[in-house]
Amino acid sequence: MIKVGSNGSICFYYKGLLICGWGLSEKKTVEQYLYQGDYIIMNSKHIPIMTQIKYYRLYCNKIYKRKLNKQPIRKSDLELFVSSLMALLRLRIIDNDESNGYYEFPRK
Repeated sequence: MIKVGSNGSICFYYKGLLICGWGLSEKKTVEQYLYQGDYIIMNSKHIPIMTQIKYYRLYCNKIYKRKLNKQPIRKSDLELFVSSLMALLRLRIIDNDESNGYYEFPRK
């Protein structure tokens, strides 16, 4: 389900599959979604970076498989997925392209 806010929406993709979409508003901007990746990295300084990358990928793959199998996914799981995906983008493990990353759709 894609939610639309007053300023449009932002959709998150992983391995070419639309995982979720969130609404954008004056309070919830694209920069705040991007900051989630920075935040999770900064709060995990005591964990080795390779271990972080391993678990970010593992979590994204789990959510991807649940979406493929049409199993329910909780909102809290989707929020953690967005943080993991943004962390992978921030660490430049994946690129923000047509199959991985996010797209911003402004409201007309």
